[in-house]
Amino acid sequence: MRVFIVRHAPAEPSDAAKWPNDRVRPLTKQGRKQFRRMARLLAKAGVLPTWIATSPYTRAQETAKIWVKVLSKKGTTAPTLVSTDALAPEGNLNDLLELTRTQSAGATMVGWVGHSPDLEVFLARLVGAPQARIHLAKGGVACVDFEEKLEEGAGELRWVVTPDLLGA
Repeated sequence: MRVFIVRHAPAEPSDAAKWPNDRVRPLTKQGRKQFRRMARLLAKAGVLPTWIATSPYTRAQETAKIWVKVLSKKGTTAPTLVSTDALAPEGNLNDLLELTRTQSAGATMVGWVGHSPDLEVFLARLVGAPQARIHLAKGGVACVDFEEKLEEGAGELRWVVTPDLLGA
């Protein structure tokens, strides 16, 4: 299985007056535009997950929905989109792995959309390097392959890209 780990695109700055609950803080207009370009480039490169899990926070949900919409327009079946607290800030990798194993049976490519620093910690643990310092840019994507089992320590980091690197 191939897992694409996506940090949500650029969001509005924290502002307790506008968003007293940080869960509802949205993407910026530029963030939506940037990730739309990124999703198109990923699809063109063959990144076509059939199942995507996302944090329930608005900024991650918006990022995931942009990805689903772009994939739907590429002539592929729209991926199944699942919201999970396992990808919310202070989420749980074990819960996410179990959810992915049970709900994406038969999928060869899946996506996860969440937040920093949790995604970087998950990524390090997936490749068996829990102390590794990894940075995912906003709207950035990492690709991890699992030859046999989807489990902590069994992944191989294939690549990490940023929107700037791809010109998105």
